[in-house]
Order: sequence, then structure tokens, then C-alpha cells
Amino acid sequence: MKRKIVIGIAAVAVAIVAMALIGMWLDFCNLEAVKWHIGGPKGEEGYEWLTNNTEGNATVLAWWDYADGIQAISHRKVVIKEASENIKETIAPYNSPGRPWRKIEYELWYPFESEDKVRDVANFFIAENSNESIRIARNYGANYVLVIYPDDIWKFPAIVLASGNEPDDYITGNFTIESIERREVVKKETVGIKMIYGDNVEGFEKVFDNRKMRIYKLK
Repeated sequence: MKRKIVIGIAAVAVAIVAMALIGMWLDFCNLEAVKWHIGGPKGEEGYEWLTNNTEGNATVLAWWDYADGIQAISHRKVVIKEASENIKETIAPYNSPGRPWRKIEYELWYPFESEDKVRDVANFFIAENSNESIRIARNYGANYVLVIYPDDIWKFPAIVLASGNEPDDYITGNFTIESIERREVVKKETVGIKMIYGDNVEGFEKVFDNRKMRIYKLK
């Protein structure tokens, strides 16, 4: 009798755990299905420009947040699709207040990108010499680079972290709309910073700019 009771309790426990995992899986799938970084009408305009003005086999180098838009709207390839595990703390839902199960979901099911690949993309953006950025882009077969202003300024600390460097060496972190507009947050004029602000960058041609999304083509 006792053995049957123990087996029954164990079966109930297993069922509860299974139901909890299924619930978490469905929650995670719903979370991942949301298009977080389309960027509103101007973002959609930029993605549609890619569709209509680039080669069908073009590859776009951008920070991982924009892979959804590039793939789903532009139907173009990307260099990275997700964050790497070493910068998982920078993924907004990973640290959702009051939702500690998010971390479990990400550990179980999130398709972390290669750390080396994410580091290379980060190094593209923090390079102070465009030759280094061109080398990285060509290494991954990228034809275009996509950035979004001012979103990528807010993301720049995460980009620097992914490269293995200290964000404070590149950007102040004292972000306000005014300080970003006046460029007061910038400590180093990297290739990525210049592109985010819409500057000319040697070795690249700016082919699209609606003052939010900016797209550069390798010359």
C-alpha cells in the first residue's frame, strides 16, 4: 500500500513538472514570436527598401535584434540571428522583473548564437579603423550594414560587452534624448557610432537613410 502511495505521489509530481514545463514552453514560444525590433513605420520602410533594392542573395550585418525584420520583411540573410550566451543578461526579457522563470526558459530553449560570431559583429561596430570592419564584413559575406538611430546607441554597451571590452571606454551611458542627439554620450568615434549617426564611412556607401534606419553598402 505504501509503495502504491509513493508511486502515486511521484506520478503526480512528474505530471505537475511536465505541465509546468509545457506552460513555460508555450510562454517562451509566444515571447519569441513577438517582433520586438521592427522599429515602427520607418523601420518597416527600411526593411522594405532592402527587399526592393538589394540582391536576393544579399547578406546584412546588423545587431542581432534586427534579424526578425531583415528575414521576415526583407527576406535577406543575416550574419547573426540571436544573442550569444555570454551577453544573455542584456536580453530584455531574460531579466523581466517579477518573472524569474524567464531565465529558466532561456537556459532551456533559447538558441544562443555562436559567441565567436557575435564577438566578430561587435568588433565590426567598435572598430576605429574601417579596414577592420570591412575585413569582418567580407569574412561573413555581408554586402550591407543596417543600423537604427537612436536605438543602437542604447544598445552600444551590450555591443561593447559582446566584444570583450568595457562599455565605459566607448560610451558614457548617461543616455537622454538630448545627450544622444548632441553626441555627448560618445567617447570613441567607431565605425558603428559613425553609421548610427549617419556619417560617411570610408569603404562604405550610405544607400538608405530615413533618419531612423540607415543602411550602408560595402564598396
